[in-house]
This record gives sequence, C-alpha cells and structure tokens, in this order.
Amino acid sequence: MSERAALLTAIRNHLDDDTPRLVYADWLDEHAVDDRDRATAEFIRASCLGRNHPTGYMPRKAYKWIGEHWRRLLPLTLGHHVPTWWTIGRDAAQVTEDVRWMRSGREIQAHMHLPAGPHAGDLKWHAVQFEFNRGFLQWARAYSYHVTERLRGPILADQPFAQLRLFN
Repeated sequence: MSERAALLTAIRNHLDDDTPRLVYADWLDEHAVDDRDRATAEFIRASCLGRNHPTGYMPRKAYKWIGEHWRRLLPLTLGHHVPTWWTIGRDAAQVTEDVRWMRSGREIQAHMHLPAGPHAGDLKWHAVQFEFNRGFLQWARAYSYHVTERLRGPILADQPFAQLRLFN
C-alpha cells in the first residue's frame, strides 16, 4: 500500500478526527503531484485548524476558501465541461464560458455544459451540486443519471471520499 493510500485509509477509519487529515496535509506539502494536492492541503488546514464549533461547522475562513478555490479540488471533473460556441453574424466564435456556479455555505451549485445522454452529441446545461467538508468533497449530486455516470470516474479520481447521489 502506498503512503498516500495508507494516509487516506487512516482518514477513512477516523472520519471524526482531524488529526489524520492534518497529517495528510503535511504529507501533501512534501509530496504534492499537482495543484489539486496543494489545494487539498490548503483546504484541510483551512477547514480543520481552529474547528471547535459544537455543531462541527468549519471555521469561517474555510467557507471563504471554498468560494475562491473549489475548482482546484475538481480538475478532472470540471474538465468534462464543454465550452459554449456562439454564432455572431456569419462567424462562429468559441466562448470560453466557464462553469456557472454559486456558493451557499459549503455547497457549490454548478451548471456544467455536458452531453445530455450516453453519447457525446446533444449538449445541455446540467446542475451538479458539490458539498465540501473538512478538506474533501463529501457529496456530489446531479439531476440526470447520465451526468452522474459520466462524472462518477472523474469525481472519484479527484476526491476519494466523495459520495454520488442522483436527485429525482
């Protein structure tokens, strides 16, 4: 088992304890492979250090961090967003329209331009909710089975503790 896998297992085995998360953040500081790893270390510290609210809420700075940096935690997932093309007169221009989103607490409501069905053809805007907690994505919810299945692999590659749900 790799060091990363062992540290993630320790977090999974002690979900209510911040210590394994902070140890993982320290490890990521020394062994980060990409910006997602650096962002994870930052978010763990922002959301775990000073967390003493009786309800388990994260410190205020963690909510600010989510609003400013949440995209860094989901690079593979957001890579499935297809930029929109606009036609202006006879010219078609690619608009690098990013994922539309809004934050409420620790949730991000994102609207991603994705294929509507199992094939790559028909593109539509789809709502996907991401809920973050204590350094990681906790939940991802979509309103379409096809979107849930299309994003399952990238979400789990980005965030090992994420649980996916389908809104009906």
